[in-house]
Amino acid sequence: MNRNTNRQEALRIAAEKMRQKKEKEEREDKEFYERITSGRPWLILKAVVIFCSLMAIISTVEVLVDGSTKKLAEEDWKYNREWEWTWHKIIEVEGCMFTPTSNDWGQRVDSSLEITYSPIFRTGKKLSFDIQINGTKIRRQEETRWRSIFTWFPAFQVFLLIPLITFFFKRQNPWFNFARIVSLFFVFPGTLLVIYFTML
Repeated sequence: MNRNTNRQEALRIAAEKMRQKKEKEEREDKEFYERITSGRPWLILKAVVIFCSLMAIISTVEVLVDGSTKKLAEEDWKYNREWEWTWHKIIEVEGCMFTPTSNDWGQRVDSSLEITYSPIFRTGKKLSFDIQINGTKIRRQEETRWRSIFTWFPAFQVFLLIPLITFFFKRQNPWFNFARIVSLFFVFPGTLLVIYFTML
């Protein structure tokens, strides 16, 4: 009888300790959640959400809308010999790289070269030129290939929407905290790098 009572008491004490531990963890989780969803940390996340959402809109406009077009003289472009791509020429215009096929580039009409810019950041977006085949002119157009938001569409825009999705689906769970960290330490700095290297 005594042994049975001792065992029941030990189980009761263990259960009570487990309950207290669980309550403590839940209280700490709640305090942490309240801390990251209020005050300065939440204000910072809101700023990141606004910035990344604006950049998602701007970069979408950059991709889908063409800006001004400029005629190119022979000195405005050059071959980039640091890169090689089979059956293609690597042409650099104002820091942007285009990759027309060797066949098309060999038949180009030099006076027809034009570059089309994006509407907001005026980044080189498209290289257009005529090719001459059997006396007939055919217009060719090449979009920029390397380090370019134009070739990352729409993956880049989805990446930029992670902070907005995090903001709207805030919950007291590990996934929310993970998404918040990704937004602050990967999406935001990543967006700044992309702007610097591909748009400016």
